[in-house]
Amino acid sequence: MFTKWGLTAVFLIASSHSALAQSDSLLKEWRFLTVRNELVKSNAPYLVLDSQSQKVEIRLGGGVVWEMEEDSGTTKLNVKKFIEDFHPDSAQVYSVASVQLLQYEPRFPDSLLEIVSGAMDMDPTLLQREIPVMFEVQWRHGPRLLVHSKPEGQPIPVQISWRVKLDRWLSKFGGTAGYDVQIDREHALTLYRVLREGAPLLVIR
Repeated sequence: MFTKWGLTAVFLIASSHSALAQSDSLLKEWRFLTVRNELVKSNAPYLVLDSQSQKVEIRLGGGVVWEMEEDSGTTKLNVKKFIEDFHPDSAQVYSVASVQLLQYEPRFPDSLLEIVSGAMDMDPTLLQREIPVMFEVQWRHGPRLLVHSKPEGQPIPVQISWRVKLDRWLSKFGGTAGYDVQIDREHALTLYRVLREGAPLLVIR
């Protein structure tokens, strides 16, 4: 049976734990807002994974400019499970380690791109050369994502060096989780152009 002082001690301990939990929650919220503010100020697109809304978005500044829409009849990406494979789980921002184009649809030949870029005074690398049909994204301290899109014509496979193939094969044995998703061609192209090496990803757990 608790004495008066014993009950007081229990109340003080519970209050102390509650205060610490509240303080920890406020600290996490402050860190999240600080990180998000830095991404907003960078004026560059960044990917967002939200475990609560189960959404994958591209944001520019504070606005959403793109949201992943899986093709009907295909397996949807389990965003919550996908997020669990980003380590350490205390981190909020991750970066793209590599993007490998595996198949594509050819578009304009380089000679035509040079003529168009010269007439428009644009860097030819900024013009559309191919439509990605399949590519793989690897995050630092995170999983791999294989993205498919529905091609209009016959896709052309990319010749991948044996070193890249070996790295991808070894990563599977190193505990790196892999996920697949299929989205439409326009969404795949946008995602492929944004997810360059070093591109930031904000995780909302």
